[in-house]
Amino acid sequence: MRQTIIIIISILTLGVFFLLMLAGMSTGPRGGDTRFSREHITYSSRDKAPYGSYVPYKLLENFFDNNKAKTITKPFAQTYRKDENFQTSSNDVYIIVAGKLYATQEDVDAMHQYVSAGNKLFMVIEEPDSLLEAAFNFSTTLRWKRNIDSILEQPGDTIVKYIHDLPLFAAQSFANPAFAPDTFFSAKGIAMVTGLDKTDTATTTILGTNAWHEPNFFRMNVGNGQLFVLLNPMTWTNNFLLEKQNIKALENQMAYLPRYPQNVYWDEFYKHLKYRQRGDFSNWQVLMRHPALRWALWLAVLLLLLYVLFEGKRRQRLIPPKPVLANTSLEFAETLGRLYYLHHNNRNLSQKMIQHLLEYIRNHYYLNTGQLNDEFVVLLSRKSGHPQEAVAAMITQIHALRMVDNVSDTELQNFYNSIYQFYLKAN
Repeated sequence: MRQTIIIIISILTLGVFFLLMLAGMSTGPRGGDTRFSREHITYSSRDKAPYGSYVPYKLLENFFDNNKAKTITKPFAQTYRKDENFQTSSNDVYIIVAGKLYATQEDVDAMHQYVSAGNKLFMVIEEPDSLLEAAFNFSTTLRWKRNIDSILEQPGDTIVKYIHDLPLFAAQSFANPAFAPDTFFSAKGIAMVTGLDKTDTATTTILGTNAWHEPNFFRMNVGNGQLFVLLNPMTWTNNFLLEKQNIKALENQMAYLPRYPQNVYWDEFYKHLKYRQRGDFSNWQVLMRHPALRWALWLAVLLLLLYVLFEGKRRQRLIPPKPVLANTSLEFAETLGRLYYLHHNNRNLSQKMIQHLLEYIRNHYYLNTGQLNDEFVVLLSRKSGHPQEAVAAMITQIHALRMVDNVSDTELQNFYNSIYQFYLKAN
């Protein structure tokens, strides 16, 4: 039975190991062909794969006078509500890099208050949330949606070909003439087809366009602050920035932000969401949104249940309670009493009782028994907890017994009673 349990646990442990290996491999290849599905896109600051964002995250502090970005792993509303710095700041920069942004109404309301106070919210996202668009009064649309009528009129094979022929490169242009001649950047990757549709032109400035010359990078003045939206997160990936001179594209974007902000924040929450959150965020959501971690969690729970089921019973016999150590000094005194009746050598017996008593005092109370004076009586009474009068009477008996050659039965009996009471009540 025990071998069966060990085999089951070993199999489950190997399963957890392989799942964790798959989780490590899921970040995608480390180089070569970048034509793979969107599931390899992470935008994570820790991911060094082509579609991770390790490079831009490490470069941020160079644009903000070595002000290193603080990583945020919780919803914006929760951080804004619990962190007093967010509510009182007016010169901070908050950066979000994600695919489709899934936010709650509380999140976008907190973002609007944050920007209105004078901060800069820099969002690098492929598709904004409808709640975000409503809160900041703008709208976006996908390129294929704008041409949906003409596309649907084509045969099925033509529609498939249209989708397949979408360019497999990421491109970004900047409208600011001061950036010339470096105003167009491209690299292998997935084309971002979202563009700005409607906005308030009085408060919005177009800063860049996509491969179809449609606005996809814009700035909105909101209260005392500004909202920046770049609908091309592919330009914030390792693959894009490490190709050609594309690092200049990141420099052009950062040129619109203050050089000396009070705080710089990097969001690591929204890039992992696959749907809009409901209710309060908890740390369990971090585990449950990753398949490998979710499987590892359930396997760990199963292992715990198996252990409780099969190994919970005690196999070792109960250890009997250890008996309380007896007072050996009392036993010794009683033994001496019995010797008194057997040999009736009172003098010798009294000296042995005195010798044992003084040795007991030295070993237990660490007192010098060379001089049995009044000071010794006081110290022994304090340490033993025995009344000072009883200790003094016992010491007097010791002096008397040492001075005489013959000890009567009465004297020996009285001395025996004194030291017996001392042993019995000693601390």
